[in-house]
Amino acid sequence: MKKLCLAVVAVVWGAALALPQTAQITLWPVPTPGSLPADLSFSSDGMVFFSEFSGGKIGKLDPQANTIAERDVGANPLGIWVEGQQMIYFTLPLEDELRAVVFTSGGAGWNLPTSGGWPKLLVPAPSGPGIVNLWLNERLAGKVVRFSPSQVSVTLPLFEFPPQPVTPDILEVEPVVIPVSPEFHPGNPALPPPIALVPKSTSGPFTEWTTSNPPQYVEDLAVAPDGSVWFTQPYSALSRLDPSSDTMLFYNVPSGTNPLGIEVGPGGKVWFTDLTRPAIGRLDPSTGNVTLWTIPGGVQPVEVAVDAPSGVWFADREGNAIGFLSPSRDEISLWRLPPGSYPVTVKLAPDGSVWFVCERGNTIGRLEIIPVLGPPPVGPGTTTGCNFLSYSVFQFGRRARVQLTYQYDGAYGLPAWVTAVPTIGGSDAPNFDHTEVTVAAAGIGSGVVEITYTGVGLLETDGLRLYMYSAAGIFCERVIDFRAIWGP
Repeated sequence: MKKLCLAVVAVVWGAALALPQTAQITLWPVPTPGSLPADLSFSSDGMVFFSEFSGGKIGKLDPQANTIAERDVGANPLGIWVEGQQMIYFTLPLEDELRAVVFTSGGAGWNLPTSGGWPKLLVPAPSGPGIVNLWLNERLAGKVVRFSPSQVSVTLPLFEFPPQPVTPDILEVEPVVIPVSPEFHPGNPALPPPIALVPKSTSGPFTEWTTSNPPQYVEDLAVAPDGSVWFTQPYSALSRLDPSSDTMLFYNVPSGTNPLGIEVGPGGKVWFTDLTRPAIGRLDPSTGNVTLWTIPGGVQPVEVAVDAPSGVWFADREGNAIGFLSPSRDEISLWRLPPGSYPVTVKLAPDGSVWFVCERGNTIGRLEIIPVLGPPPVGPGTTTGCNFLSYSVFQFGRRARVQLTYQYDGAYGLPAWVTAVPTIGGSDAPNFDHTEVTVAAAGIGSGVVEITYTGVGLLETDGLRLYMYSAAGIFCERVIDFRAIWGP
């Protein structure tokens, strides 16, 4: 395994840099040269499937084993989504087709009604009329499409696609962290957004909504929890389709804005990328307010992923960077990738890691913040039968994850519980929720405590109290030095 250290020059734009959080970036090379990886999706068993547009293949990465298996699909796949462990749906723009395959078995295919529409992305819906419900954009045709088949039947041959060992590059990258001054553009809550009745047509499992006349490119789309579909079009308003009423609402953005990537976050806030400034934007549909954070040194932000409640990750394609916006701090962090990488997608895995594909670098990438590591806590305890052997802490925004290793002889009864809470001047800080690790047996054990800040505004803490308790009360306690700023 190759381990590199990528040096980053910190440039200050008129303000001091915040404390950076070093990330470990792992880049797995795709075995097929020049495959042009375009999109990725996660299976329920931890595999990462990805599309190879120029390679004409679907890839399967096992990040634990460092292996990649590839399946030739005889066409050029683009958008991809995985159901369960191996049911893979993907778009074929050049064939106007959507396909589904079991990675080691057969598949099925459907031709879209519109010729030359360029089906691009696949986004799962929370509900719908089909056995599976996916939304996609026909980019060139200017249409938003729902795919809802009543059944999906695949052929049953078995295929072998042996995994190939790959050697990832592992980079430790310190970010450039820059304070930014947001642009605020107030809306008019008294003036509702323009509304239009849009035509739709259904053919087989596809229902198409035409977004404009004449057609305008539909670049990206996102599905909200209420089933509405948001999408972007060049130099246009952010649009919301209600498929139940066949109506669209149009939310204006500041003049000159060129929205591309889009995602719906908590509270219905809509996040998007702006290629003009370039910037990350947020729309509040309830008020029409738009806030824009310009990316210092940014070039081409193409996609966003909301990491609630801390902020928003984004991929800057030509800027060769993965970035993070903290709106509560008005701060952007940029982790630079090797030159010529060109990241084109960014998605969050269930474990919180950040994944992306690099179309020109021909790699599949993962970014993980390196936890703050600590030595064994020191200080007198109330009993020699309990000890905290080691710990690590990862904190970002309002959340923290504390990995603990402890030893307990059971003298104060079982079960016992281990937890952690931030402190200020030696006292427990207010407005924090924290989980507990159950100790069911004597001996050495480990576990993870999740901490969430529930307050309003920023709060600075200077310590972390680790303690173990049972029905007899708290019997083991350590306070460690851990300075952090918590924010909504």
